[in-house]
Amino acid sequence: MSRDTGATSLSPPNYASPRLPLARFGLDLLLTRRRSILKDSRTVMVANPYRRQVRGLENVPSEGPFVLVANHYARPGLQVYHCGMFITTLIAERRPISSGIRWIITSEWYGYHIGPIPIPAWLTRWVFKRVSRVYGLVIMPRRPSLAVGRAAVLRRIARIAQREPIGLMPEAGGSGILREALEGSGLFLQALSERGLPLLPTGLWEEDDTLIVRFGEPFALSVAKEGSRQEQDRQAREQAMVAVGRLLPPAYWGHYGEAIQRSLGEG
Repeated sequence: MSRDTGATSLSPPNYASPRLPLARFGLDLLLTRRRSILKDSRTVMVANPYRRQVRGLENVPSEGPFVLVANHYARPGLQVYHCGMFITTLIAERRPISSGIRWIITSEWYGYHIGPIPIPAWLTRWVFKRVSRVYGLVIMPRRPSLAVGRAAVLRRIARIAQREPIGLMPEAGGSGILREALEGSGLFLQALSERGLPLLPTGLWEEDDTLIVRFGEPFALSVAKEGSRQEQDRQAREQAMVAVGRLLPPAYWGHYGEAIQRSLGEG
């Protein structure tokens, strides 16, 4: 099933947040007052009446928890949170009694710029921590040195995932062309898959002026237990990202191009 929304534009649109809600959001961010991510997602999507298309919405489980795994899509004029908000509205559309999806976000960004101005990692850490409190998101420590903190977060996520959908973008950065998922994300997904939670692959990309979200069929990871934990992690990451990549046009396959070709019998 495929559906288009929005009006046609002549060039890739510049998504924005409504000024008045953005001002209120800024105050809530400073005061760490809770907000509805679904309500704000709907507001932002209505305020950006650009052309969007959803494919495979019927593949989203209509009930029960699941783990959404998507590629990280962003460009100047379209931030990754716009994509996450679009997905949030679609999940709620498929599951009317749901508040959307609980997103897992990285703790910080490295090498981020606003125009020519570099943004220090400490500032992104502060912003992400505030955003997580406002929307009830879950922060995953990015630095390997925070192993104890990551273990505690993984336990918390495992509890959440037993009762509501969760979503993550294992690359934690990028423009949409697949790059290697973060180390450790494979073992995390494997643990959730072994608990019986279906993984929902989700592809994000643009064609001309249209933002496209494509949901694939839910799947489970199958990783050999004989290898080291590092090898199990690599295999799990590859399986998850190949499932996502198969939903994308070949131009977006990037790091996982050969693996995707093999999975399609083309290699």
